[in-house]
Amino acid sequence: MSKLISNILSAFLLVTVTIASDDKDTICPISGGMIKGSTVKAKYKDGNISFCSESCKVDFSKNTKKYSALGNYQLVSTGQYVQTNCPVTGRKLKKKSKKPKIVQINKQDVELCCGGCMKKASKMADAEKFEFLFSDESLKKGYKLASK
Repeated sequence: MSKLISNILSAFLLVTVTIASDDKDTICPISGGMIKGSTVKAKYKDGNISFCSESCKVDFSKNTKKYSALGNYQLVSTGQYVQTNCPVTGRKLKKKSKKPKIVQINKQDVELCCGGCMKKASKMADAEKFEFLFSDESLKKGYKLASK
C-alpha cells in the first residue's frame, strides 16, 4: 500500500505541466494524469478538487486522509488556497526578503521562514518533501483560502 502511494506520488511529481488557476489544466490527485477542464469534481476544504474520472473521485472520497497531501497540493496549485506563512512552523514570512527560502515542488514555489526549515526540506526525498509541505498540518499552518 505504501509503495502504491509512493509510486502515485512519484508519477504526480514527475509530470511537468503549467498549473492554471482557472482549472483548465491540472493533475488528477489519484492517477497523476493531466486533466483539462474536468467536470468531475468534489468539494474539499472549501475548494474544489478535479479528477480525470468518476472512479478517481470515488477513491479520493473514500480515502481522503490517504490522498490529503495530493488534494491540498491541487488546492494550492490552482490558486484556491494561498500561502501566508511557513507551512513547517506557521511563522509569518518576511515580506520583500532579499533572499527568500524557496522550495519548488512540481513548479509550485513554497516559501519557508528560515534556513532551518530549508535545511530540513533539502535533506528529504521528493515524496517525503511533498508530504512535508502539503500535509493537512502544513496546510493549516501555511495556507489560507484565497479571497474570491
